[in-house]
Amino acid sequence: MKVMINESQKGLLFQNGVLLKILGAGKYYAFGGKTIEVLPVGNEIAPLGCPLSRLLECTGARGLTTEVTVKNGEICLHYVDGCFEGALTAGRHAFWSEQGEHEFKVYSTDEPKITDVATTVLGGLGAAYVTEINVPAQCKAVVGYNGKTSEYLNEGRFFYWNGAVKVTARIYDMRVQTIMINGQEILTKDKVGVRVNFTANWRITDYKKIAEEYNEFDTILYTAAQLALRDYLGGKTMDELLSDRENIGAEILEELKKRTEGMYVEILSAGIKDVILPGEIAAIMNSVLAAEKRAQANVITRREEVASTRSLLNTAKLMDENATLRRLKELEYIEKIFGNVGEVTVDARSSILSQLARIVGGNDEK
Repeated sequence: MKVMINESQKGLLFQNGVLLKILGAGKYYAFGGKTIEVLPVGNEIAPLGCPLSRLLECTGARGLTTEVTVKNGEICLHYVDGCFEGALTAGRHAFWSEQGEHEFKVYSTDEPKITDVATTVLGGLGAAYVTEINVPAQCKAVVGYNGKTSEYLNEGRFFYWNGAVKVTARIYDMRVQTIMINGQEILTKDKVGVRVNFTANWRITDYKKIAEEYNEFDTILYTAAQLALRDYLGGKTMDELLSDRENIGAEILEELKKRTEGMYVEILSAGIKDVILPGEIAAIMNSVLAAEKRAQANVITRREEVASTRSLLNTAKLMDENATLRRLKELEYIEKIFGNVGEVTVDARSSILSQLARIVGGNDEK
């Protein structure tokens, strides 16, 4: 059997299953119980016909291979000619020296935080080897080792080895945040069930204390706001709730500040966005509002009618006291009448002048 080994390969010559030697590039014949296993030079040495230890003990292997042993609790970064090739876990590893100049950097995973490895290298390792923690701008992070707080981080990108130490992180946003309570059902003091949409703005004042004393802090804060809203509005009637929403918002803000005192947050503002009434109550309120508006419209109509009547009365008094004004008014109406006259019929029994004089209210001709 003929076997060709090129310059990017190595061969392992076996005689009846026993490794005899390592072969370089060339043409070989295998017969009489001999076999040849071909391995690529560019990969980690992983023979199928024998253990790695047997290959490394073979004659000539020492000059052809470079090896490293990684212990439990360690991780090794492998570089070839200064370029990162990959990560090696616990075990014995070997590479062909012809591949290039090998460099191995071994790290203990008992010290999880990574400080001296390039981010480009760590980013290529993936979640199997490292835990990545990204802290956004204006945020803080609390890092724990096996559940115990270990360090506090500002914004940035951080990496930790995966190993016996379990690394966890909690991110805290230091900017102003909003609590939204939508559709909260509340029974008012006069036993009317309403739904309320509530909002409050807040921010963290001491994230380290929150990390020490609270777990799932957002849920606790939401519950505090919900209870403050229930307790306060439960003591208000529906009319008070609808008529004084601005003051109610300020009062709820004070109530919420009292409930969150000692929680290391600052409540900046709070208010009721919407009050949603039950269908029957909403219909009644609409009927009452419509009745009020009709009453207001009737009052305005009556007021205008009285003003108009008073104006007519004043005009009548002036005309009764002044004959000239009365005559001018008569002529004004006659002018309006003449403006709509289509034809004039002349009575033959009297002169035209006398007839016109009678129309305008003058005297007969003299």
